[in-house]
Amino acid sequence: MHTAFSLKDSMFRIEIDGDVADSRALLDWRPEDRLGVVLRSPLSALGASMLMQLVTTAYYDVRPGRRKEPHYADIYLFHSGGRYGDFSSFDVTPHRELFLPADAGVLIEAINDRAITHLAVPDGAPTQSVFPWSEPEAARDRIRHCFAYSAGGRARDADIAILSSEPGLRQDVELALNPMALVDNIERYIDAGDADIQLFSRRLAQRVRSRVNEVSETEKETAKAHHENSWNNGMIRQKFRKISVDDALSLL
Repeated sequence: MHTAFSLKDSMFRIEIDGDVADSRALLDWRPEDRLGVVLRSPLSALGASMLMQLVTTAYYDVRPGRRKEPHYADIYLFHSGGRYGDFSSFDVTPHRELFLPADAGVLIEAINDRAITHLAVPDGAPTQSVFPWSEPEAARDRIRHCFAYSAGGRARDADIAILSSEPGLRQDVELALNPMALVDNIERYIDAGDADIQLFSRRLAQRVRSRVNEVSETEKETAKAHHENSWNNGMIRQKFRKISVDDALSLL
């Protein structure tokens, strides 16, 4: 749970329609909220890395005591149609990464089952999917904020930007691109702490190691290039588009 200590709201600058805003205006984060990010290609959620990191700070800030106890931010990744890379470096715990068929009906059921309140979906052409009865209405009833993102970090017609000059934000991305380095980091803690921490660290290291070849070196290089292109003069900028729940459903 390193992100409880490595991420702070002051690291981020937010712009909505070109005007400076704060995380409350963007997220309206509440203690029970949960972020879901849908992936359709290898490591594509790195295009929403700033949103995931900002949500992590909001999760802890809404209840500061969470930083002192063993809490992990409520972030869920929905891999649609494949296995698109391990995101343990963002403190996404194993049971919060779901691997699903490329089926919009299955996706909305999984999203509703996890009580997602904030949803990020890959930008693309809208489609008219057939959803299981009542699932769209359940999503409309609960999901409060939806965002379109792109693997390259720049959604089309973006009206939201999340920026930072904090170089430490790169670490989570670099470890997602180099999972064996993450395994090395985790294994340093196997012999430290109490028995529960040792067991968790051992299992997490094994899980990350088992997924090392999930994404090819070429795919990692593509994801790395996308992320590097988001940096300019020491500043990272990722752009998103605020969309309605119905718009998000059309992109599943």
